Amino acid sequence: MTGTALVLVGHGSTRHPDGAAPILALAEDIRRRRLFAEVAAVFMKQAPPLAAAETMVGAARLVVVPVFAGKGYYTDELIPREMRLTGRVTERDGRRILYTEAAGTHPRIPALLRGRAEAVAAAAGFIARDSTLLLIAHGSSRPGGAGETPRAIAAALDGFKEVVLVFLEQEPLATRWRDLVKCRDVVALPLLVAQGMHASRDIPPLFGLNDGETGPKDCHGHRVALGGGLGAEPALVEVILEMANAALSQDAQQGL
Repeated sequence: MTGTALVLVGHGSTRHPDGAAPILALAEDIRRRRLFAEVAAVFMKQAPPLAAAETMVGAARLVVVPVFAGKGYYTDELIPREMRLTGRVTERDGRRILYTEAAGTHPRIPALLRGRAEAVAAAAGFIARDSTLLLIAHGSSRPGGAGETPRAIAAALDGFKEVVLVFLEQEPLATRWRDLVKCRDVVALPLLVAQGMHASRDIPPLFGLNDGETGPKDCHGHRVALGGGLGAEPALVEVILEMANAALSQDAQQGL
């Protein structure tokens, strides 16, 4: 076993396997750059599963990056448990496994989202500074929710008259969006990596849209334009590479 492998971890879905496409595309993009000896993608909810990561690559060192929009139960507990990780650094069977924070926690994410939101506003004919940016995060039904990362991102965003954060599975719920926004023009941006079930089935109907439609659409006295998920952002590749390189650099420094 030689070299370093990069392993991307995605959510996946047994009911909507196409939701894995953004993660697979990211892996293929990085693979073409030949920066790592191997690049693989594994998923929580579909094949290949998390437990298969170590058999998919032969490198002596693995960097595991959870490609999630924020940290929470999945990134802090489920993934480490399923991959038998003991912390940020795990040594097992002659291998060294480095585990990073969720991609959505990277400091560049707010700027990426702002650029995407401004592009959606411009395409819809909205003036960003007179519009609402409505961020739609997943959240969690578990006690305490999972809003740490989305709230930090929302607080760092500017360029719009207001930024409103809602969740699919915790308060404030996305179903109440029209009670929370003040501007007539609304740019709705899913804070999700994959265009899976939520992005295709749950979010568009909130604005009277069908799967694949982006508007702008008149809805409850507002005009709404819907953007795509974070996984469609090309610069997400650079975020992942920066996180992987930071983990490698920190590990090298600690090994001195």
